[in-house]
Amino acid sequence: MLAALIVLRTLVVVASFLVVARRAARERRTRTPARDTWASYRLGLGLLAASSVLETVLVLLGASVGRVGPGAVLVLRVSSTAGCFFLYHGISQWYRAHDKSRPSGRVDWLAGASCVLGLAGLANVALALPDATAGPAQQLRVVHVASLAVLLTAVAFFSLTLPRRLRGRATMVAGAVGSVLVTQVVYLLHGPELGVVLACWAAWACLTLSYAVAACLPPIPLGHQQHRILSVPLVSSTGLVLGLVALVGAGLGLGPAHWALWFGAAAIAGSGARLVRLVRDLADHDRARRQARTDDLTGLANRREFLDRLRRSAGEGSPFAVLLLDLDRFKEVNDQHGHAAGDELLTATAMRLGAVLPHPALLARLGGDEFAVLLPGADAAEAVTTAGSMLAAVSRVDVVLGSVVAHTVGASVGVATSTGADGLSGEELLRRADGAMYTAKVGGLGVALHDEVTDRAWRSRVLLSEELHEALGADAGPGAADAFEVHYQPQVSLVDDEVVGVEALVRWNHPRLGLLAPGAFLDVLEERGLMPALTVHVARRAVADLAGWRAAGHDLRLSINTSSTYLSNPQLLELLDELAEGTDPSRIVVEVTETSLMNEPERALATCRDITARGFSLSIDDFGTGYSSLAYLANLPATELKIDRAFTSRALVDDRITAIVAGTVDLAHHLGLRVVAEGVEDTGTLELLRGLGIEESQGYLHSRPVPAGEFLRWLRGRTPAVV
Repeated sequence: MLAALIVLRTLVVVASFLVVARRAARERRTRTPARDTWASYRLGLGLLAASSVLETVLVLLGASVGRVGPGAVLVLRVSSTAGCFFLYHGISQWYRAHDKSRPSGRVDWLAGASCVLGLAGLANVALALPDATAGPAQQLRVVHVASLAVLLTAVAFFSLTLPRRLRGRATMVAGAVGSVLVTQVVYLLHGPELGVVLACWAAWACLTLSYAVAACLPPIPLGHQQHRILSVPLVSSTGLVLGLVALVGAGLGLGPAHWALWFGAAAIAGSGARLVRLVRDLADHDRARRQARTDDLTGLANRREFLDRLRRSAGEGSPFAVLLLDLDRFKEVNDQHGHAAGDELLTATAMRLGAVLPHPALLARLGGDEFAVLLPGADAAEAVTTAGSMLAAVSRVDVVLGSVVAHTVGASVGVATSTGADGLSGEELLRRADGAMYTAKVGGLGVALHDEVTDRAWRSRVLLSEELHEALGADAGPGAADAFEVHYQPQVSLVDDEVVGVEALVRWNHPRLGLLAPGAFLDVLEERGLMPALTVHVARRAVADLAGWRAAGHDLRLSINTSSTYLSNPQLLELLDELAEGTDPSRIVVEVTETSLMNEPERALATCRDITARGFSLSIDDFGTGYSSLAYLANLPATELKIDRAFTSRALVDDRITAIVAGTVDLAHHLGLRVVAEGVEDTGTLELLRGLGIEESQGYLHSRPVPAGEFLRWLRGRTPAVV
């Protein structure tokens, strides 16, 4: 009869283990948050199943019920205690998966083990076991009972974190653990009586069966937990208290002093170690939180922290202002002197700004060269005054490389204010400050306060940016780029008045605004990174028109503009290789501005040499408006120099400008360069330029930029003037 009962108990335990193992495998396969929990449950029930099988084998081989050899007792007690520990660890893993908001919301094995040891020490004191019966075997059973008590406490607290509709499964498991605990306590006090042993078998079967039933139920939804009842401080403190009580009891001579002393000391050591680790975890967590809200380079608040503070200010109902500062010419510092110089500039700027801001202003770096300031309680006048102080501070910032001052930059500041009662959100106020900052930068104002005019301009710019992306972005539809038309302006020889070349100029046939000149959209295009797409479209269209004119008997030279950003882009050379396959590269001139050449001098020089090596000509556009050195100019493989309209338009009325133009022409000729004058609009200027030795002119005097068909008609109907 007993054999049948113990076999039945073992079959229940093993079957329960298989059910839990199947659930664990499914959780691992689907990679759910509870996979570690069920993996621990599987290991715990596996140890209990192994212990049950071992005990069954010993009984069937003839050992008395409850009286097996010391070695077998050790294996049984250790395996079942370890099984309880892993069941407890499963709850710990559940807390880890469901409560990652803070380290103190997690229970771990060291805190639980400390409670077990402290409870074992307290049990020795409370039960006052005589030394004769307090040997290792008895102490192992005490530890076993203590582990069950800790497991029961964990399951009970776990059930309190669940919604009422889900508490049934935890209550079921708690009841089963409680029944095992009661039977083990009775066994500890009264020994292996037959009735007690049978009750123990039944209790263990109920425990494993309860986990099997739980494994068949739907998973607990993630994110429901609201209470962190079973936290590391609570569990560790409990172990610490239990250990101290055990030590005090040992000191008073209650129970077997040496066992209580050992267990108490171990509990205190474990709890203390876990609390020390908790303090370290909290410090790391706090440091990580600060890092997540702090800019690494400057130590200021970052965008996340600034936006959080901005939202709180908007919800308080009090006046506040937002100031947005953007450094001018910051890209030049990075391009010419490297990112180390740029970082130095940003750090120095942060220090200067922080020194002039009033308390309790919040200064943040939003990214790149953009800084933001939140001014609580400030009105428009106070905000503008603070913006002026910020500009003055930035103007004193120099980038120093070694002992040499490398660069000085300015800034533009946009200001937006809220009364607190106007219902403006923090994001809207930041957007308004951004629009005002753009107005200040474009107009060279230094500081601009948001108003309806600047807001309309900003909204128009944002809309224009979106429309440019729709026309030229990677997801633009077929033919969308055709809205960008190529117009041509002739270049006329001052020797024989023949048309020798054309410059390709883009115009945007905007669906709402009509035909737009490049100045209306090129800066937005650069911001969106769409200049390469536009350059490719214009170049392909222009080369096709050039071939058509050549077929009609007009052998012209074609000038194509490229931007500073595209000059450093490897795609430019790929485009030129493509163009060279369909036309004579010697009839195409690539125009680069002085400024674009100096953004990245070494790289620009290498690209220019690659351009001429492919047979294309190179022209220096807008000469005299940049800041290139003559030594650098001498190294360029250029064939042409274009004098900007800023000089040609004033050459007749300003002798100093005339002298500059004359000197430029003389310099170009000594370097072997052809000179083209832009912006020629009257015959007086034309004759002056001819007298200075300029070879070609371009401007409204000859023709405005016109589409290809109109240009061809103009070309056919033109009669060269007598020179």
